[in-house]
Parts: sequence; C-alpha cells; structure tokens
Amino acid sequence: MSYATPQNLLRWYGAKELAEIATPDDLVAVPAQLMRLTIDGGNRDAFSQEEMLSADKGLERITAALSEATLLIESYISRRYELPITDTDVAASPLPRSCGTMAQRLLYDDAVPQEVEKRYEQALGWLRDLANNRADLCLKTTSPGQVGAGLAEFESKERIFDSTSLQDFISTKSFGS
Repeated sequence: MSYATPQNLLRWYGAKELAEIATPDDLVAVPAQLMRLTIDGGNRDAFSQEEMLSADKGLERITAALSEATLLIESYISRRYELPITDTDVAASPLPRSCGTMAQRLLYDDAVPQEVEKRYEQALGWLRDLANNRADLCLKTTSPGQVGAGLAEFESKERIFDSTSLQDFISTKSFGS
C-alpha cells in the first residue's frame, strides 16, 4: 500500500511534468495526454506502440517512487504508530501529500528544481517531528498500539474505598485501645 497514488500525482503535478520526469531517458518522450490516459486507464489507441511502452515504463517509475516514499515515511512513523494506518486516517492526514512530494523528488533524480527540494525537506522535517513526538497525525481511529502515542497509560479496577466506606471502616475499628 502506498500513501499516495499515481492519480494523486497527476492531480497535483500534472500530466506534462509527470511525462517529463517519469519517462526513462533512453525511451521516446511521452506526450502529456498519453501519460494522463496511462495513469487513468484510458484508451491509448491513438498512440504508437513505442510511445505506449514509454508511458508504461513511466508509470512503473511513478509506482516505484510512491512505494519508496511510503517506505521512507513508515520508517519514521512506525516509531509512534502501529502500522498499517487505516485508509480513513491516511486520507484525513498529510501523509498522501507528503508521499507525493517525496515521490516527485525521487522521480527528478539529480536535476531537482529548488522548490521541489524545499518541499521534500519540509516533508522530511515534518516526519522527524512526528517521530520525535513534536507533531501528531491526529488519528480518528486507534488501534491498541496507538493509544497514548507511546505515553504511559494506567488502568485500575473499580474503587474499593471512597470517603463513605472509609468512614464506616474507621468507626468500626478502635485503634490503640
């Protein structure tokens, strides 16, 4: 499971950018429309076999980058949260966007634009804060490993003594006589 999908990346960064950064350099360039159709599972009959092969390889790179980003995220959050985190909690958290940011950075390889690198570093900083208990995912659902977010939790049985029962105990005992 990945915290973001190729469709998320398509919505956030656009088909043109994904076609440029995901297509391996040794393959034919992929038109943006073909990358969109490949990610969305649309009809690609208007394109050549060579273009479709390039788009398929690009989608494989996108999926691999999302998987790698997810593993990196989990290396941080597993210190505090029981994995896997529910789909509901993932959707309500910054995890998808952080995963997308990291995957985008991975797809750029070496020629990373400054704004992409900056967003990547911000996402890593947030993950460090999560791991070090300076930020929280604010999960809606919890599992036993998540209760208290790593803090001590105390349970006790029903109270045996209260002010009334203690008074009754003291009045029936004579001390020192």
